[in-house]
Amino acid sequence: MTSFAEMISYTFFFKVLWRNVCQIGVFYTPVATLLFCLAYTGYWREKQTHIARILYFYQGIGILLVGTDFLHHWIRHSVSLVTSSQYSTLVVETTVLGKFLISGNFFLMVFSLSLVIIFVVTTSTSMRKQAYILLLGMVIPFLYAMAKVVSNEQFLQILPISGVFALSGLFLLYGIYRFDLLKLAPLAREQAFRFLGEGIVICDGEGHVVDMNPAAKELLKADMHLIEKQIYLEIPRWGKAVRRGERNSFEFVLGERSLSAELYPITSKATEAIGTITLIQDITLLKQRAEEMQHRAEIDGLTGLYNRQTFIEKVEKQLLLTSGPSHLIYVDIDHFKQINDQWGHRSGDAVLQSIGSILKQEVDEACIVCRFGGEEFAIFSSQKSRDEMIACAEHLRKHIEQQVCNHEQHSIRLTVSMGVSSAITTSFDELYREADSCLYEAKKAGRNCVRYRSNPLD
Repeated sequence: MTSFAEMISYTFFFKVLWRNVCQIGVFYTPVATLLFCLAYTGYWREKQTHIARILYFYQGIGILLVGTDFLHHWIRHSVSLVTSSQYSTLVVETTVLGKFLISGNFFLMVFSLSLVIIFVVTTSTSMRKQAYILLLGMVIPFLYAMAKVVSNEQFLQILPISGVFALSGLFLLYGIYRFDLLKLAPLAREQAFRFLGEGIVICDGEGHVVDMNPAAKELLKADMHLIEKQIYLEIPRWGKAVRRGERNSFEFVLGERSLSAELYPITSKATEAIGTITLIQDITLLKQRAEEMQHRAEIDGLTGLYNRQTFIEKVEKQLLLTSGPSHLIYVDIDHFKQINDQWGHRSGDAVLQSIGSILKQEVDEACIVCRFGGEEFAIFSSQKSRDEMIACAEHLRKHIEQQVCNHEQHSIRLTVSMGVSSAITTSFDELYREADSCLYEAKKAGRNCVRYRSNPLD
């Protein structure tokens, strides 16, 4: 503003006045530029306050010399007004000290420019677009200022350096609007992008992958050239979410890995959708642990069969889905208390494991098998007929009778009693009560036998 005020002034006094006020910007802009670049790139974050204090004090010397009458000659030999038919301008002849102080401005600008160039070279692809805007905004006034100094201010005298700063400002304003340039310290973004354990995949508004971090390359086993094919062909759910640009979360399997994805839309300040970012986590271990925990919750630890609670839940679901008869075989090991008393509880555990192993081998997948509790087992099916289940029970009884359980030099012969119930029902309790009643009859008949009603319940 002061530079343009100098241009439109006609008298020597006002031109010098505005030129002197303009020196505040001349000396402090390079410092502000450097501090902006440090904040943007994140370099020397902990020392930025100290750097600001030192540089503002140093640059303040030039402003002090310009603004005081008795020290003015230290920085300027002379100030004269050159008038032509088209324009009038000030010609300032600086002292050696003045040249030294002005050269400090260019050193700061060169240093700032170098920082941005280093950042552009080393940053991720997604950050380069906005970094290029910043770089362009700095290069324009730097080159113009260099031309002015080299030509001893003869280069485009009618156009002050502030005019070029205005053009530079337009580029920076565009960067702020388009890329939210000042929203977040890029160093934090860059470090999170590179070193975060989660995979990060960034897509533009058209759904093309523009960047991905090393973790994403490791998790997806793909580079930038293959990732788009993977998204749209191998993981179509991901591709649809990217195209829609909507918040989404899903899981998918890639090779031997289970992965979860959280997709977030990226919007500009004007709420324009400009892309998406997908965070990817490896949940293979979590899945395995969850399955292991579920397995422990559902499976009897001694026999490897379903436990009572899980068995009942599965049976009740089957009963709701079937309209025909269902069947339940209730099994009890004969004289199990005597086995524990005579041979010890470890032998009793070996007997339970032996029965569990037989049931796993001899009962097909059409049935649900469990250790119901203690020495009791249960077998359910809604797919087999009543006659098939009775035949299955007889087969198991005979097979168990023929087996010998060997444990710690003891040979233990086993027999089982069974009750079989059949009913068209949605109630597990009905099947269970009927099977338990039939089992009681088998025990009462002398054990080692199968009992069932002549007709199924209706």
